[in-house]
Amino acid sequence: MRKTFTTQPPLLIPPEVYEHAALRALDEVERLIDWSRIEPLLPGGEGRRATGRPGYPALTLFRALLLGQWYDLSDVKLSAQLARDLLFRKFCRLEMDQGVPDDTTLGRFRTALGGRLEACLDMVVTMLEDRHVIIAEGRVAIVDATVIEAAQSRVAHADPEAGSRVKLDTKGRMRAVWGYQAFVNADEDGFVRRVKLSPGNEAEVDHLEKLVVGDEAALYADSAYIGPRTRALLKRHAIADQVQRRGARGHPLSAEGRARNVEIGVTRGRVEPIFGHWKRYWGLRRSRFMGLARTGVQLLLTAIGWNLWKGARFRRLYG
Repeated sequence: MRKTFTTQPPLLIPPEVYEHAALRALDEVERLIDWSRIEPLLPGGEGRRATGRPGYPALTLFRALLLGQWYDLSDVKLSAQLARDLLFRKFCRLEMDQGVPDDTTLGRFRTALGGRLEACLDMVVTMLEDRHVIIAEGRVAIVDATVIEAAQSRVAHADPEAGSRVKLDTKGRMRAVWGYQAFVNADEDGFVRRVKLSPGNEAEVDHLEKLVVGDEAALYADSAYIGPRTRALLKRHAIADQVQRRGARGHPLSAEGRARNVEIGVTRGRVEPIFGHWKRYWGLRRSRFMGLARTGVQLLLTAIGWNLWKGARFRRLYG
């Protein structure tokens, strides 16, 4: 037996406390979308069957995992925060006389999400389009990738599903990282439409077709994505080619080509703040989990949380 999210009783605290400004910090996220459209896409909630208590609603657990992404909390820390934080309880519909999901419950639910999160991301994007937070007409695809270091990267205990990738460190030096590549398709406003994850040693262009939706007006990407497959993909979907070029040995890029790259780079660079925020504030420099599937769930939850966080900010700034 499991309670439903919509029938959860209110927090059992005085109204003057409940209405405090600190407890309204997530109200804009609450109002941004119709959460009931997300619920059918989720697996059933997990409960403490040994105690005979009703299970937690799926939306309660889903929202809890979003909080874990936004506040960069492990499952253990998230469970503790749910127990003591009124804002977290309010957002997850956990009344004061009710227990909170423990870390194993949260972990089981994350595993059960599996392949459901891509549909959740699509649904969030659709609802933001319906409310004109995301502008669908004439939008472009900005595609890029960033490296996520594996949870275990030492040789003796390295994550076997990750791969080696060379990247610039904070001092501008090239170094090899054992981890994954997180691919993003974002629009000009920075909302994410699709994400994919691959081992770090796979070519970026191999994943382009999975990232492009097909309704974009143009594709902006760096020179790692040039080639006949990209040209065929763009032609098939009638997408304008805004992929940067690179020179070859004996055939350096012309001045016109360099100027074109600079112009494309202005738009293409809008994906960088997304990666920067995810890594700096949401802990995506390094995976919390072993394996491609679990790290992929972490990436999808981050993308969904990003669109909700950014959408609420857009509504606050622009109405």
